[in-house]
Amino acid sequence: MASKSIVAVTNCPAGIAHTYMVAEAIQQKGEARGYTVHVETQGASGVENVLTIAQIREADYVILALGKGMTDDDRKRFAGKKVVEVSVSRAIKDMDEIMADLEGHSKRFAGSTSDDDPVSSSAGFVTGIMSYLMAGVSAALPFVIGGGMLMAFGSILAQFGAPNVGPGEGGIASFAWVLSNVGSLGFTFMIPIMGAYIANAIGDKPALAPAFICTYLANNAELLGTETGAGFLGSIAIGLSVGYFVKAFRKIKLPKNLQSLMGFFVIPVVTLFVFGLLTYYVLGPVMAWLMSALISMLGAIPSELKLVAAFLVGCMLAFDLGGPVNKAAWFFSFSLVASGVYDWYGIVGVVGCIPPRACGIASLIRPQLFSEGERDAAIPAIIVGSTCTSEPAIPYVMAAPIPMMAANLLAGGIAGVLSMLLGVQRLAPGIGVLDPVLGLITPIPSYYIAFGIGLVLNVVLIVVFKSSWIKRREAKAASKAQ
Repeated sequence: MASKSIVAVTNCPAGIAHTYMVAEAIQQKGEARGYTVHVETQGASGVENVLTIAQIREADYVILALGKGMTDDDRKRFAGKKVVEVSVSRAIKDMDEIMADLEGHSKRFAGSTSDDDPVSSSAGFVTGIMSYLMAGVSAALPFVIGGGMLMAFGSILAQFGAPNVGPGEGGIASFAWVLSNVGSLGFTFMIPIMGAYIANAIGDKPALAPAFICTYLANNAELLGTETGAGFLGSIAIGLSVGYFVKAFRKIKLPKNLQSLMGFFVIPVVTLFVFGLLTYYVLGPVMAWLMSALISMLGAIPSELKLVAAFLVGCMLAFDLGGPVNKAAWFFSFSLVASGVYDWYGIVGVVGCIPPRACGIASLIRPQLFSEGERDAAIPAIIVGSTCTSEPAIPYVMAAPIPMMAANLLAGGIAGVLSMLLGVQRLAPGIGVLDPVLGLITPIPSYYIAFGIGLVLNVVLIVVFKSSWIKRREAKAASKAQ
């Protein structure tokens, strides 16, 4: 008798950690239950191990562990299959439970967002919208990461005395100037790309070009005739509006000889006409005004309230380690970068590296508090955690949720306050604790002070809280035995 088969797709907004952690979990736990498993990862390196038509056809179950949604065209592959669709963060935590009852967790898949839209599913409206926003962020990240790194290299060269001059009459631009200006294009296109891929996540390819052009228009103050661009608010408003408009438009049925024109001609032209005018006269100016008001409000917040907000952002980043709460704080902070507001993203640079490193260090300092598996994962957690990837802390938190979460939350909140107090600013995503050296985080001393204090505090709190938690458990077990 042939063994049963599972095919799976995993993705997450950044495409770095969750994508591959869940893929590994599905592979290992599926094979342990006797399944043949094929997993397609949609990560930062692109789509890898693409599922074949034969693999999908022969599969008994399909698992979709998604953090940035899936387009209609992608979903159509699984029409008619038994599909288990979960968020990537839930898949990490509950894969044993899911794998134990695939039949109960699955449903027959229609294969399009019109029937399987996360906004109308049990995941709820907010979760669905967030998946669309994260699809936009995922697409924008390579632009701002690549651009930020080039700008940092150009800045470092200039600091070491290299010429930093543009092209003049009869001359060519210096190398540092070219790096800086090519890098700045990443920030120029970050917001339009975000809006385009938010729309693409909802309405597929016909929504991509109109959303990109309209979002670019909304962020060009000179074209729009406003004081500032619409920023990430414009990206969200235009991306969602265009996406849902195109999604509704695609339901219109034309005669067969004209239907083929819909995707590449009729929908893009009509959508660009409608939203080009709407963006120029309404959406662009309104979102630009709101963005200007938001930046002014953030700048006018009294220092006491700003520190409270910084504590809250720090706690959110440390709360679910790449889950919805973490992503909400990350999205807010990251989105302000395009508008020249860097201190909130500075908190991300500080807090994002703390929980996994603290877990790893604590397990090395007090090994008796941790299992053998946690101790073995210490060095990888410390190394991977240095890249501002918080997911390696998840197994430690799952093993002892109350003490570990309490320690992470308190340390994360305090580190967030220190980051704001010391004026830490993160100009772009990078590679973690080395970002200050690359010029992506300033000032250098402030960053390492906030990070160092937060890390030491987190390690101490983990040791204290988990020791107390273990003693209480042992005391309860002893009393029950009597």
